[in-house]
Amino acid sequence: MENLQRVNLLLEKRQRQALERLARQRNRSVSDLVREYITAGLREDNSQQRERLLALEHARTLRARIMKRRKGKPLPDVVKVIEKIREERVNELLGH
Repeated sequence: MENLQRVNLLLEKRQRQALERLARQRNRSVSDLVREYITAGLREDNSQQRERLLALEHARTLRARIMKRRKGKPLPDVVKVIEKIREERVNELLGH
């Protein structure tokens, strides 16, 4: 038990009961379980953040490849392209 610090933690009654039940079943202390769950939760948060950063990096790489293939010419504004297509279709339906 190195470098442990005391922390007061407010739990709901059902949370405390569940922790105490698990601690008895696993022959461990409630404090030990709480530390384990906190560590797992922090690891999960870091993992999700890493996944988001990897997805962002992938998007940047993909954008760079597209821009290179288009010789630096930016992609058209998709909203404007769709509006133009709709306008052309309306005109076609109206016989203009």
